[in-house]
Amino acid sequence: MLQIQWDKICTEIFKFDRRVRSAIILDKSGKQIAGGMKKGIPSLEPQSQDIRLIAGITIQINNDLTWDNYFGKLQFTYQKRERISIMTFYLGDKLVLVSMEPDFTLQQAQDLRNQLVTNHAQEIR
Repeated sequence: MLQIQWDKICTEIFKFDRRVRSAIILDKSGKQIAGGMKKGIPSLEPQSQDIRLIAGITIQINNDLTWDNYFGKLQFTYQKRERISIMTFYLGDKLVLVSMEPDFTLQQAQDLRNQLVTNHAQEIR
């Protein structure tokens, strides 16, 4: 099995589009193992809320996995808010959390996820 270089995947996410604000890789427990905010881009939430935000997203996604038996495997989630869009998806057993400017479209989010899954298919088997 090939060793996945998570920091390089985060760099790949940032290069996909200038409107990507953050790219974070989380393990199953919600611990950040790579990535962060794009340099020069301020976070919208206070740093004191980072853990709460990530914990909430991790819990939500893991709860959603219970529906896999009925609906099939979760491909990605996409939240569109007034000031930001957030996408989450699994790459192997790691959760990828990407935030983008609000004009980043659902189709572009899907294209980004599909590109990453395709580019790293051999590594995540």
